[in-house]
Amino acid sequence: AEADAEGVSPSGFDLAVTISMQGAQTSKTVTSPNVVGLIPGSNPDMKDEYIVLSAHLDHTGIDQKKIDAGEDGINNGAFDNAMGVATMLEAATRLREASLGRSVLILAVTAEEKGLLGADYFAHYPTVDGDALAADVNLDMPVVLYPFTDVIAFGAERSSIGPIVRTAAAKMGITLSPDPMPEQNLFVRSDHYRFVEKGVPAVFLVVGFANGGEEKINDFRKNHYHKPSDDTSLPILYDEAARFAEVNALIAKDLANAEERPHWNEGDFFGELFSGK
Repeated sequence: AEADAEGVSPSGFDLAVTISMQGAQTSKTVTSPNVVGLIPGSNPDMKDEYIVLSAHLDHTGIDQKKIDAGEDGINNGAFDNAMGVATMLEAATRLREASLGRSVLILAVTAEEKGLLGADYFAHYPTVDGDALAADVNLDMPVVLYPFTDVIAFGAERSSIGPIVRTAAAKMGITLSPDPMPEQNLFVRSDHYRFVEKGVPAVFLVVGFANGGEEKINDFRKNHYHKPSDDTSLPILYDEAARFAEVNALIAKDLANAEERPHWNEGDFFGELFSGK
């Protein structure tokens, strides 16, 4: 601290030691598919544009050390991300009955836990014209362990998706809250970001910290996240999961029916960084 205050930094020096290290790794090639569904739009001027509703279908596998010790070592991933896939499918069921201008792709992507690999593959090799991907709405680990009253919409403020998210939340009496954990940089850490890198506006909703949510979410992250106990023995509130599916369905529906194709806000960092991708 004193050095910083004085505007100086410590100089380096050689260590009078030599260190030798060896390492080894094993690898294998596996095939793990994405799963894609389509809800066709009906507007002849917009049906060839696509809103993507995405959720990752993988988790972290097993903890071999626990299994070798005779313990439960299966990381089940009930919330991360079976709940995300379930709410995506519920939203898809609702969208199937709606009148949609643009088409909607229902996308279950693989290998999120390995670095967003499934989303990366789809973003580079989509099943439709890549230029026709208009927006992504991503669902990842909705911790529906309490009656949520707010949501955090990562990325919404960066594009024309923002007003649509606010309208959908207001219809359901849900408040939009700012990012309570900006230091974790969550906007770049789930599947939607692979679409962002291709210039596609995206939003990623999670349940918020209000109404006891902060305590519940922090407890989940500390005691269950990426652990065997992330399973269906947790007190899941399925009515809250249905509400979360509904707000995401409303967002996707309004994006599909918006007169103007979703676009980045002028001057947005990500919009400018990835424009033309």
